[in-house]
Amino acid sequence: MTGVELEEVSIRYGDVVAVDRLSLQVENGRVLGMLGGNGAGKSSTLRAIGGVNAHSSGRLMVAGFDMSSPDGADAARALVGYCPDIGGLIAQATPDEHVDLLGSLRGSRGGRAVSDELIERFGLSAVRDRPAGTFSHGMQRRLSVLLAVLSARDVLVLDEPFDGVDPTGVEVTVSAIREAARAGMAVVVSTHLQQLLTSASDEIAVLIKGRLAAQGSSQDFSGSDGERRYADLLQSVVVEAVA
Repeated sequence: MTGVELEEVSIRYGDVVAVDRLSLQVENGRVLGMLGGNGAGKSSTLRAIGGVNAHSSGRLMVAGFDMSSPDGADAARALVGYCPDIGGLIAQATPDEHVDLLGSLRGSRGGRAVSDELIERFGLSAVRDRPAGTFSHGMQRRLSVLLAVLSARDVLVLDEPFDGVDPTGVEVTVSAIREAARAGMAVVVSTHLQQLLTSASDEIAVLIKGRLAAQGSSQDFSGSDGERRYADLLQSVVVEAVA
């Protein structure tokens, strides 16, 4: 079953086209890594999948619901765990308070036992009673990912989850991504860190200037050959712009 499907999806902000006729599919139980530099359209795409922003045109289906319909978008949001690329936390609230608020608004998988276990795994036990605004950037990213994992039912969307995160946090995040896929979720992860993304994903989609530049297995973009392939894609855009 397809957990996320984009067909000719475009996203515009006024006259700016952030995403241009993008078509992608993410099957349940699979992890799609979205690779691209700044301005590639990754965050705009993930915000649309997460139901934060509406797409401008095309067909976007999430967990079987049409995101063009208000009722469909509401139903999909209840099944998606979404970690934004920036923000999303309450500076004055502690990890425990974030978890309690999430539970009251949306519920969380497994209740307090699961949330306690995740707080331990993500290395937040010692700071669970401290306001999130006092955390380092990497610790805030860990908390954002944790909240997305807790709220995800059918689809998990993580935008730049590795940004500023130390190796221990990276390992825990990759483990959480793989566990979500094994549980049958469709997972979408974005970053500009190529080798890290290939280790966490089954497939890779490269976005450049809002368009799908290439797509393949994670092995296609792994190692030195994969780095050269990605570099060639970026260089071709530079050459095209100069020409």
